[in-house]
Amino acid sequence: MLANSKREKLNFPNLHGTLLDVNSPEHFIQAAYIMFASFCGASTVAIDNKIEQAMDLVKSHLMFAVREEVEVLKEQIKELIEKNSQLELENSILKAAATPETIAQLQNKPQPPSSTS
Repeated sequence: MLANSKREKLNFPNLHGTLLDVNSPEHFIQAAYIMFASFCGASTVAIDNKIEQAMDLVKSHLMFAVREEVEVLKEQIKELIEKNSQLELENSILKAAATPETIAQLQNKPQPPSSTS
């Protein structure tokens, strides 16, 4: 009989009394740190605040980088759409000027695979 594929949700209390879902990588790191700090007897509140600030800083830098990349990709998509429209127009003009034999050759010729890069 197959085992249930759903992972059991594991919770761990953080320093603020709320439960962390330790299946989440971010919460797992926080939970591991809290356990380590409590075993070491360190000032967990101060260190926890610094870790939280560092995580917020990393998150904001990642979000900025993602937004920047999205803008670049949007511009590339816009340029590709414009280029595609121009090529479709050129193609229709060339097809209109081509002889029926030329069009028949193009339709019978196997098309090269399109690249996805």
